[in-house]
Amino acid sequence: MDRSISLEQAAMLTINPTTAGLLVESRDLPAGSWVVQNAANSGVGRSVIAFAKERGLRTINIVRREELVTELEELGADIVLTDSPDVAARVRAAIGDDPVPLGLDGISGKATSLLLDVLTEGALLVIYGYMSGEPFTPDRDVLKAKDITTTEFWMYQDEYLPRHPDLGADSARLVAAGRLTLPSAPVYKARDFTEALAYMEKNGKVLLDFNPHRA
Repeated sequence: MDRSISLEQAAMLTINPTTAGLLVESRDLPAGSWVVQNAANSGVGRSVIAFAKERGLRTINIVRREELVTELEELGADIVLTDSPDVAARVRAAIGDDPVPLGLDGISGKATSLLLDVLTEGALLVIYGYMSGEPFTPDRDVLKAKDITTTEFWMYQDEYLPRHPDLGADSARLVAAGRLTLPSAPVYKARDFTEALAYMEKNGKVLLDFNPHRA
């Protein structure tokens, strides 16, 4: 582990960044290719931006709040757009006729339709999360018309496990170089596990500190 990485950042390297690295590798794309994603402000989304940039890919990032646009652009996102029914038209205005061969869906439900609008013929859509709480119910006519392939993703599938160590090392290098900053998670002492669990169920991930000597 690089000594310039905080313990909190190191503790999160094997989850969101590794997921992002695997997602970016879902297709073997030439440099300059476009990748579109929703949930771009999440830990996975921010990591996707870093990994894509590292591999010479360009990202189209869909977010829900306008104030996130500048923040993600400063992280290296090429295009950041707030979600709206005209997202596809705004993407076309920005990139012209360039193909968009890979989409990453961390929300599912109605949000998926925006990705399908942006993706081009023969694209791959990877569903890795269900933040909306809604099932993946795409418009089958759109999938057929564009010949879009869909697949569900889980980072612990056997086929991905051999890549975990290398992607963890890549993640550490990106964090140490300042090219990837992981959203912070609150740290709870192990003795406060009940409170940590309550927070996690309501707000998302937490970190547990098992060192009895650290204040």
